[in-house]
Amino acid sequence: MIKFIGFPKKKERLGIKLLIDEMVDFYGDFYITRNNLRLFIKENTDLLYKCLQKGDKLAYSDKDGVAFVTGFSDKSKRKYVKLLPSDIVSADRLIKVLTWNVECDLWIKIKKNNPIKNALIKNNFRFAGDRGKEILLVRKYIPIRRHKEERHKGEQDDKCNNT
Repeated sequence: MIKFIGFPKKKERLGIKLLIDEMVDFYGDFYITRNNLRLFIKENTDLLYKCLQKGDKLAYSDKDGVAFVTGFSDKSKRKYVKLLPSDIVSADRLIKVLTWNVECDLWIKIKKNNPIKNALIKNNFRFAGDRGKEILLVRKYIPIRRHKEERHKGEQDDKCNNT
């Protein structure tokens, strides 16, 4: 079962670190950008936990791998998905969990030859730009209409804006 969490408990952090350590990032797409530098999460798991503590989100399972949504912690306009799946089917499952639980547009930048591109397209990610060896994909969030009794006057549906 894939878990979707904010900041993991101490026991979960150890399991996530072990999972990330044993997974292979063939395409080098599992990184966080800070000050125009790519910091690979495998070598910077402490940075991952700092981001989660500040509001970023994580989906993971021992079988499927790890999916990380960054952008909440630094209040950026774009929320980027970082995937480290065990295979393409697992990528599909991780993406589904993210799209069910994150109520905003999701962006992902991956290498053009990364096979998870097909799983992303299957889950309504669309081409947004060419970045040399990489492509930029976006999945626009479509709010689900709530039942009348659940709505509150003046409530904002956009949970991505932390302002």
